[in-house]
Amino acid sequence: MKKAILIFFLMSSAVTFAQDILMQNGTATQCSGVLYDSGGEFANYSSGESLVFTICPENPGELSQLDFTDFNIQAGADSMTIYNGDSTAAPAFGTFDGNTLPPSVRATSDNGSGCITVEFTSDASGTFSGWAATISCFLPCQTINSQIDTATPAPNGDGYIWVCPNEDVTLTGSGVFSLDGTGATYEWDLGDGNTITGQTATFSYATPGVYIVNLNIRDTNTGTDPLGCTNNNLINQVIQVATEPDFTGTQAANPTLCFGDTTTIDGVVNPVEFLNDCTPPVSGITFLPDGSGAVYETSITVDCYDSSQTLDNIGQLVNICINMEHSYLGDLDIEIISPNGQVVRIHDQQGSGSANLGEPWATGTVDGQSNNTTPGVGYDYCFEPNTGNPTLVGGIQNGGTFTNGDGPGTYTDSFVPAGTYSSLNPLSGLLGSPLNGNWTIRIVDNISADNGHVFSWGIEFDPALQPPELSFTPTITSEAWDTDATITNTTGNTITVAPPTAGTHTYTYRVTDDFGCEYTYDVDVEVLPEIINDTPSDLFLCNPGAPPYIFDLTENTPIILTPSPNAGDLNVTYHETQADADGDVNPIPNPDNYTGTDGQIIYVRVEYLTSGCYESETFTLNITSQPTINPVGDMVVCDDSSNDGTEPFNLESQSATILGAQSDTTFIVTYHTSFNDADMNVGALTSPYNNVGSPQPIFVRVQVIGDSACNNVSVTPLFNLIVNPANDASFTMTATCDGGTATITGDVGGTFAFNPIPTDTAVINSTTGTVTGATSGASYTIEYTVPGTCPATSTQTLTVLPEDDSSFTLTPTCDGATANITGVIGGTFVFNPIPLDTAVINPLTGTITGATPSATYTVEYTTVGICPSTTTQNVTVLPAEDASFTMTSTCDGGLATITGDTGGVFTLNPDPGLPVTIDASTGTIIGGTSGVTYTVVYTTLGSCSENSTQNVTVSAADDASFTVTPTCDGATVNITGTLGGTFALNPVPTDAAINPITGTVTGGTSGASYTIEYTTPGVCSEVSTETFNVFLADDASFTIAPTCDGGISTVTGLSGGTFAFNPLPGDTAAVNPLTGVITGGTSDAVYTLEYTTNGACPSTSMQSVTVHPAVIAIPPTALEVCDDGVPDGLTSIDLTLKNLEITGNNPDYSVSYYLT
Repeated sequence: MKKAILIFFLMSSAVTFAQDILMQNGTATQCSGVLYDSGGEFANYSSGESLVFTICPENPGELSQLDFTDFNIQAGADSMTIYNGDSTAAPAFGTFDGNTLPPSVRATSDNGSGCITVEFTSDASGTFSGWAATISCFLPCQTINSQIDTATPAPNGDGYIWVCPNEDVTLTGSGVFSLDGTGATYEWDLGDGNTITGQTATFSYATPGVYIVNLNIRDTNTGTDPLGCTNNNLINQVIQVATEPDFTGTQAANPTLCFGDTTTIDGVVNPVEFLNDCTPPVSGITFLPDGSGAVYETSITVDCYDSSQTLDNIGQLVNICINMEHSYLGDLDIEIISPNGQVVRIHDQQGSGSANLGEPWATGTVDGQSNNTTPGVGYDYCFEPNTGNPTLVGGIQNGGTFTNGDGPGTYTDSFVPAGTYSSLNPLSGLLGSPLNGNWTIRIVDNISADNGHVFSWGIEFDPALQPPELSFTPTITSEAWDTDATITNTTGNTITVAPPTAGTHTYTYRVTDDFGCEYTYDVDVEVLPEIINDTPSDLFLCNPGAPPYIFDLTENTPIILTPSPNAGDLNVTYHETQADADGDVNPIPNPDNYTGTDGQIIYVRVEYLTSGCYESETFTLNITSQPTINPVGDMVVCDDSSNDGTEPFNLESQSATILGAQSDTTFIVTYHTSFNDADMNVGALTSPYNNVGSPQPIFVRVQVIGDSACNNVSVTPLFNLIVNPANDASFTMTATCDGGTATITGDVGGTFAFNPIPTDTAVINSTTGTVTGATSGASYTIEYTVPGTCPATSTQTLTVLPEDDSSFTLTPTCDGATANITGVIGGTFVFNPIPLDTAVINPLTGTITGATPSATYTVEYTTVGICPSTTTQNVTVLPAEDASFTMTSTCDGGLATITGDTGGVFTLNPDPGLPVTIDASTGTIIGGTSGVTYTVVYTTLGSCSENSTQNVTVSAADDASFTVTPTCDGATVNITGTLGGTFALNPVPTDAAINPITGTVTGGTSGASYTIEYTTPGVCSEVSTETFNVFLADDASFTIAPTCDGGISTVTGLSGGTFAFNPLPGDTAAVNPLTGVITGGTSDAVYTLEYTTNGACPSTSMQSVTVHPAVIAIPPTALEVCDDGVPDGLTSIDLTLKNLEITGNNPDYSVSYYLT
């Protein structure tokens, strides 16, 4: 049953919204709820609708968002347009119809209002269920810029940080936030796959290269991104890690040396360029199975060029290379695809035939076992632009031999050799492609049977296209060999070394580059052991008779090897020439049975293993006769002072006479105490030899050197050793004050003399040895000689007794002096001459008292020792000091003028304490109280200090006191202190002015605060300040609320004033002067009221009001609904369905419903 219900309604100009909103004309400010079509959650929207609704966020800075959960409108007839702003004049997100959900709609950050506007229109035909969209708000991301604050090491002039491998880099960064950075997180991207959290990061790189470091920041705003908003910029801090230089060529000319040899070592170093590989080849096997039209792709990601860089010249593409194998070229299409989708066909299957690429695993020209996926051997096929090379088809060659399956059989097929080819279609078809992005090789297998593999592929661009910071070459800044004592010469970077010992000697070449990195390269030089050998002996044959003369050369082998620590490593060979020995050729074949000649030289080669390191020696073969002993005289000497009958003898001094014409290089003479010792060649005496008797007989043996069997021995003593007794020249000396006396204790009758002769006045009596005229404390050498067969001489040193040291010093005092004896103590002090004033001297201490200031006295000191002496000194008594000064008063203390000795110290006595202070050097007093007297003491700082006292009274200060009385526009002043001063405002305001003589302030702002400064005119001028506030003007504020025939005023300031129209209206409107209520006004008319207070500082304000317009309500048609399941004529009815009809779709109206 339908029901017609008459509804009474009232309308007003206020709009009220619930949490959920039905589509209508209007605006809502909310961040929750659901926006439904006009039919609400359960009903359809109406035909002929044209509605615009705006949703705005609740809080400043937020943005609105709509998420559609249901959408179903008439496709092609009804439409919804959503705008990014607060009106349909804003940019549109899009227009939607049908039943596809619109995407989530978010106001963008450049949308100043943060609002979203929805416009919906429906035609006059059918309606649908409409939509539901959840309303929400979010805070947009703020602007965040990351930055580096400090970097260690610091970037260079190009902004790059240069470091060595494994050298620490420390970066400290921060963010610049447009709103707030509280709680933000920081993460450093180190450019090598590693990250470090926090604002400070310390890290290093082990591998040389270029690393791009960025600081990623996220704030706590998860409204846009659940992880927080991130920074808007990239720092792109370039860190270049130095490459290790190339030391190729740094080597020794001879790395293995014989002991004692030298070699040169060249130091060679070259920096190594780092070239960034922007397009590393894709490695790993991509299987190309048998297929008909199957597509296989593999890609390289390029990301190191400028984001806007494109392929502008085909010469910028160096090549495209593929390492692959396939058993049937005619199967394949090969294409290169650029990041923006541009495609160039490199090879087409047409006309290719069965030619093999690489060495495939196949069983014939057509592989009959394509299901076998065994990889073959890939060849490199490169494609370069504009080369004139053939294509793959043009490069096919016939007659290739290939292994059949797993072998060993073979088959013959055509093939394409590895090499450089042209693309089927020009590679210029890639021009305009961006360099960064994914470059893809696409291979299409078109025919069944046969398979293959792509092992790797790559694309190379001109290196000049790369940003300069991605490649670098360090510069070598210094290179030199480390100091080594075995380096004997340096020429440039080449050194000559002479290692002194056997073993390995290491020399270090040290290099530094402009990155500050230091590198070393060691060169080892091996020195073979030193060959240590003894000199071989000459060989002799004594009276051998007729030739041949047979020698055993190997008798010298043990002699040569005896001192060697490594005799087992030495090879000894004998040669007839030096050239043969040096060349290690023609060794004597039987050295133990060698036929030689008299005087023949044999050459010996002593070599360390087979190293070529050797020493050479020589010896002579000799044929001799029996030696001759020539006669010599006895050896006679005088005994020494001990007269013990024994003296040393040089027996070898007889050898030349004994040998006579015989050569001492052929024969040796030895001396013995008996014939048997000489005959047996034992007990040979060595010189110097001390005899054991006098006379002592000596026997002589002469033999051929190297041949002990060839000798001659004296049967009787050849000579005697005789020692004669010596004279006694002993004596003593006794020192005196001017020389000394001698006492002879040995043989008398000798002669005394100085040796050396002195240069002073000393003389000696040659007979008695008495010395006179000598210098005190000097030493002399006395020599006494006794003549005879064995004359004797002895010496004594005489040191003359020293004269007493009578030295002393005098130190002046204020009334005399004190003495300090620096010589012999115990003497006596006297004045010389004696002074005529009151001065006296202590004869024992030398202290002078009672002296006249600045007077000079002469003091004499005499010792009392064995050799007394006298010394005099002058002393001048210290002068007296002058502590006079004057004081001049100032406004806060006083000034001192020193009229006596300067450099003293001023003090206050008594000291009044702070704030009064006195400058200790100048006597200036500050901080004193006006009119107060202070006592100043001046003390000199000399050795004879004096002090004096002065009083000073501080000058009286002016009184700058005054009072201030505020007024409605300023203030007036009353001086309570010193008159005649000047007034000023401090600080100077931009509004008020002050009279400098009276202090009156005018033009001040109501309620404002001002500070007046008063300065007195006296000698000790004073300044004082007073602050005041201008009386507040009355608050004449009020508001007017419109009514249907005027308005109602509400005083929000000071009440009790008067209202009036300004201007007066021309209609019947009237105003109550006490309440401000307007009546009798015209609908939509504007009236202006003026309100004037009546307080101490009255003021006036004005407000305008617009009378409410007349409400126009459209009578609605009857609202008919069907009864519910109970036929009682009662059911629930949604009266708001009539709102649009009643209001005429006026968004300023609201509708209320009543039963009466």
